[in-house]
Amino acid sequence: MSGQHSAPSHSLLHITDTHFVENRALLHDGVDSDAQLAQLFERVERSVHRPDAIVFTGDLADQGHPEAYARLRALVEPAAERLGAKVIWCIGNHDARPAFREVLLDLEPTQDTIDAVHDIDGLRIVVLDTTIPGDHSGEVTEAQREWLRGVLAEPAPHGTILALHHP
Repeated sequence: MSGQHSAPSHSLLHITDTHFVENRALLHDGVDSDAQLAQLFERVERSVHRPDAIVFTGDLADQGHPEAYARLRALVEPAAERLGAKVIWCIGNHDARPAFREVLLDLEPTQDTIDAVHDIDGLRIVVLDTTIPGDHSGEVTEAQREWLRGVLAEPAPHGTILALHHP
C-alpha cells in the first residue's frame, strides 16, 4: 500500500543547543553534552537513516570557548563522514563569533556575521546569524534581509530551508 505522500527527496538531521562546556565539564553540573551527542550519533549510525546533512542551529558551546568548539568538531566530523552527511553550522546567542568562525568554519576570528548558503543536491539551506553579541535576544538586520531577498530571488530546485537560532 502506498503512502499519502511521495518519498522525501532529502533527509536532514537537525541538532540544536548542544552547549558544549570548556574542559569537558558537565553542563549545569549534570549533563554530559559530549556523551549525549556521541550517543545520538551511535543511534543514528545503527539506524537505516542516512541524512544528507546535519544542521546545527546554535548554542553549540555554552560560553563560546574555542576548546569546546574543537571537541564538538572532533566528534561531529567523523560521524558525519561515516553517515555521508554534510555538516552545517549556525551560531546561537551562547556562541562567540570569533571562536566559532575560527574553530568550526576555518575563517578569520572576527565579529563579522555568519550568513551562508549551502546546496544539498538542489535543496538550499540558508544560515542566518541572528545573534547580537552580548545579548540573549536575536535579530535579522536590514542588510541580512536584503541579502536574503537576493538569495531567494533565484529558485532552488528542491526549495529552501532557513536555519537560524532565534525564533
